[in-house]
Amino acid sequence: MRYKKRARSEAAKSERKDAIIAAAETLLRQSGCDAITMQAVAMEAGLAKGTLYLYFPSNEILFLDVYGRLFDRWIDRFASHVSEVTGVNEFCQDFCRYYSDDHLFLQLTGTALSSMESQVDRETFINGKRAMAGRVKKLAGIAYLRLGMNPILAQKFIWGLLTIASGAIQMAIRPSAASNHLPKDVNAYIGSASFEAVFLNAAVPLCAGLMRDNT
Repeated sequence: MRYKKRARSEAAKSERKDAIIAAAETLLRQSGCDAITMQAVAMEAGLAKGTLYLYFPSNEILFLDVYGRLFDRWIDRFASHVSEVTGVNEFCQDFCRYYSDDHLFLQLTGTALSSMESQVDRETFINGKRAMAGRVKKLAGIAYLRLGMNPILAQKFIWGLLTIASGAIQMAIRPSAASNHLPKDVNAYIGSASFEAVFLNAAVPLCAGLMRDNT
C-alpha cells in the first residue's frame, strides 16, 4: 500500500487531521467503538500507523475529536431550524429530535464522559472542556434569542437539557440479551424508556420552572 506523503504546512496538517477524523467516523459508523483499531483508521485514511499516532496518540483522543465534530454538527442542524420555534415545549422537542437523529452521536455521548475522558492527558482534557463550554454558550445564545431568557438562566437551561439528555441515553440503552429472554415487566419498562420519552418527561418541567424564574 502506498501511503500519503508527509504533511509539512500547517494547512496540510489540518487537512490531514480532518481526514483522519473523517476516516474514524466512517469506521465507527460501520463497526462501533469496540470493533475498530488505530491500524484500521490508518488504513482508511491512507496513512502509516506511525503517522496516525503523530496526530492522535490514542484512540480515546481520536474518538473524542470525532465526538466533538458530531456535537458541533448537531448544534448547526439545531440552530438552522430553531428560528421557527415559538415556545419552550417546542424548543425541548426540537432539541430532543435533533440530538437523537444521529446514532453514533448518541453512542459516543454515552461513553465520552464515562470512559474516554478519564483516559486522556491533561491538555486534551482541558481543551475538551473549553470546547464544551463554547458549545454551551452557543446553545445558550440560541435560547436567549428565541425564548427571551436572560443569559444566566439560558446557560442553566442548556446545562439542564444536556444533563437530562446524557441521563436519558443511559436509561434508554438496550440490553444485549434477546428481549424474549427477559421478563415481560422488564421488557415493558425498557419499551417505555425511550430516549425521547425520558428526555421530555424531565425537560418540560425544567423548562416550566426556569421560565417562571425568568418572569
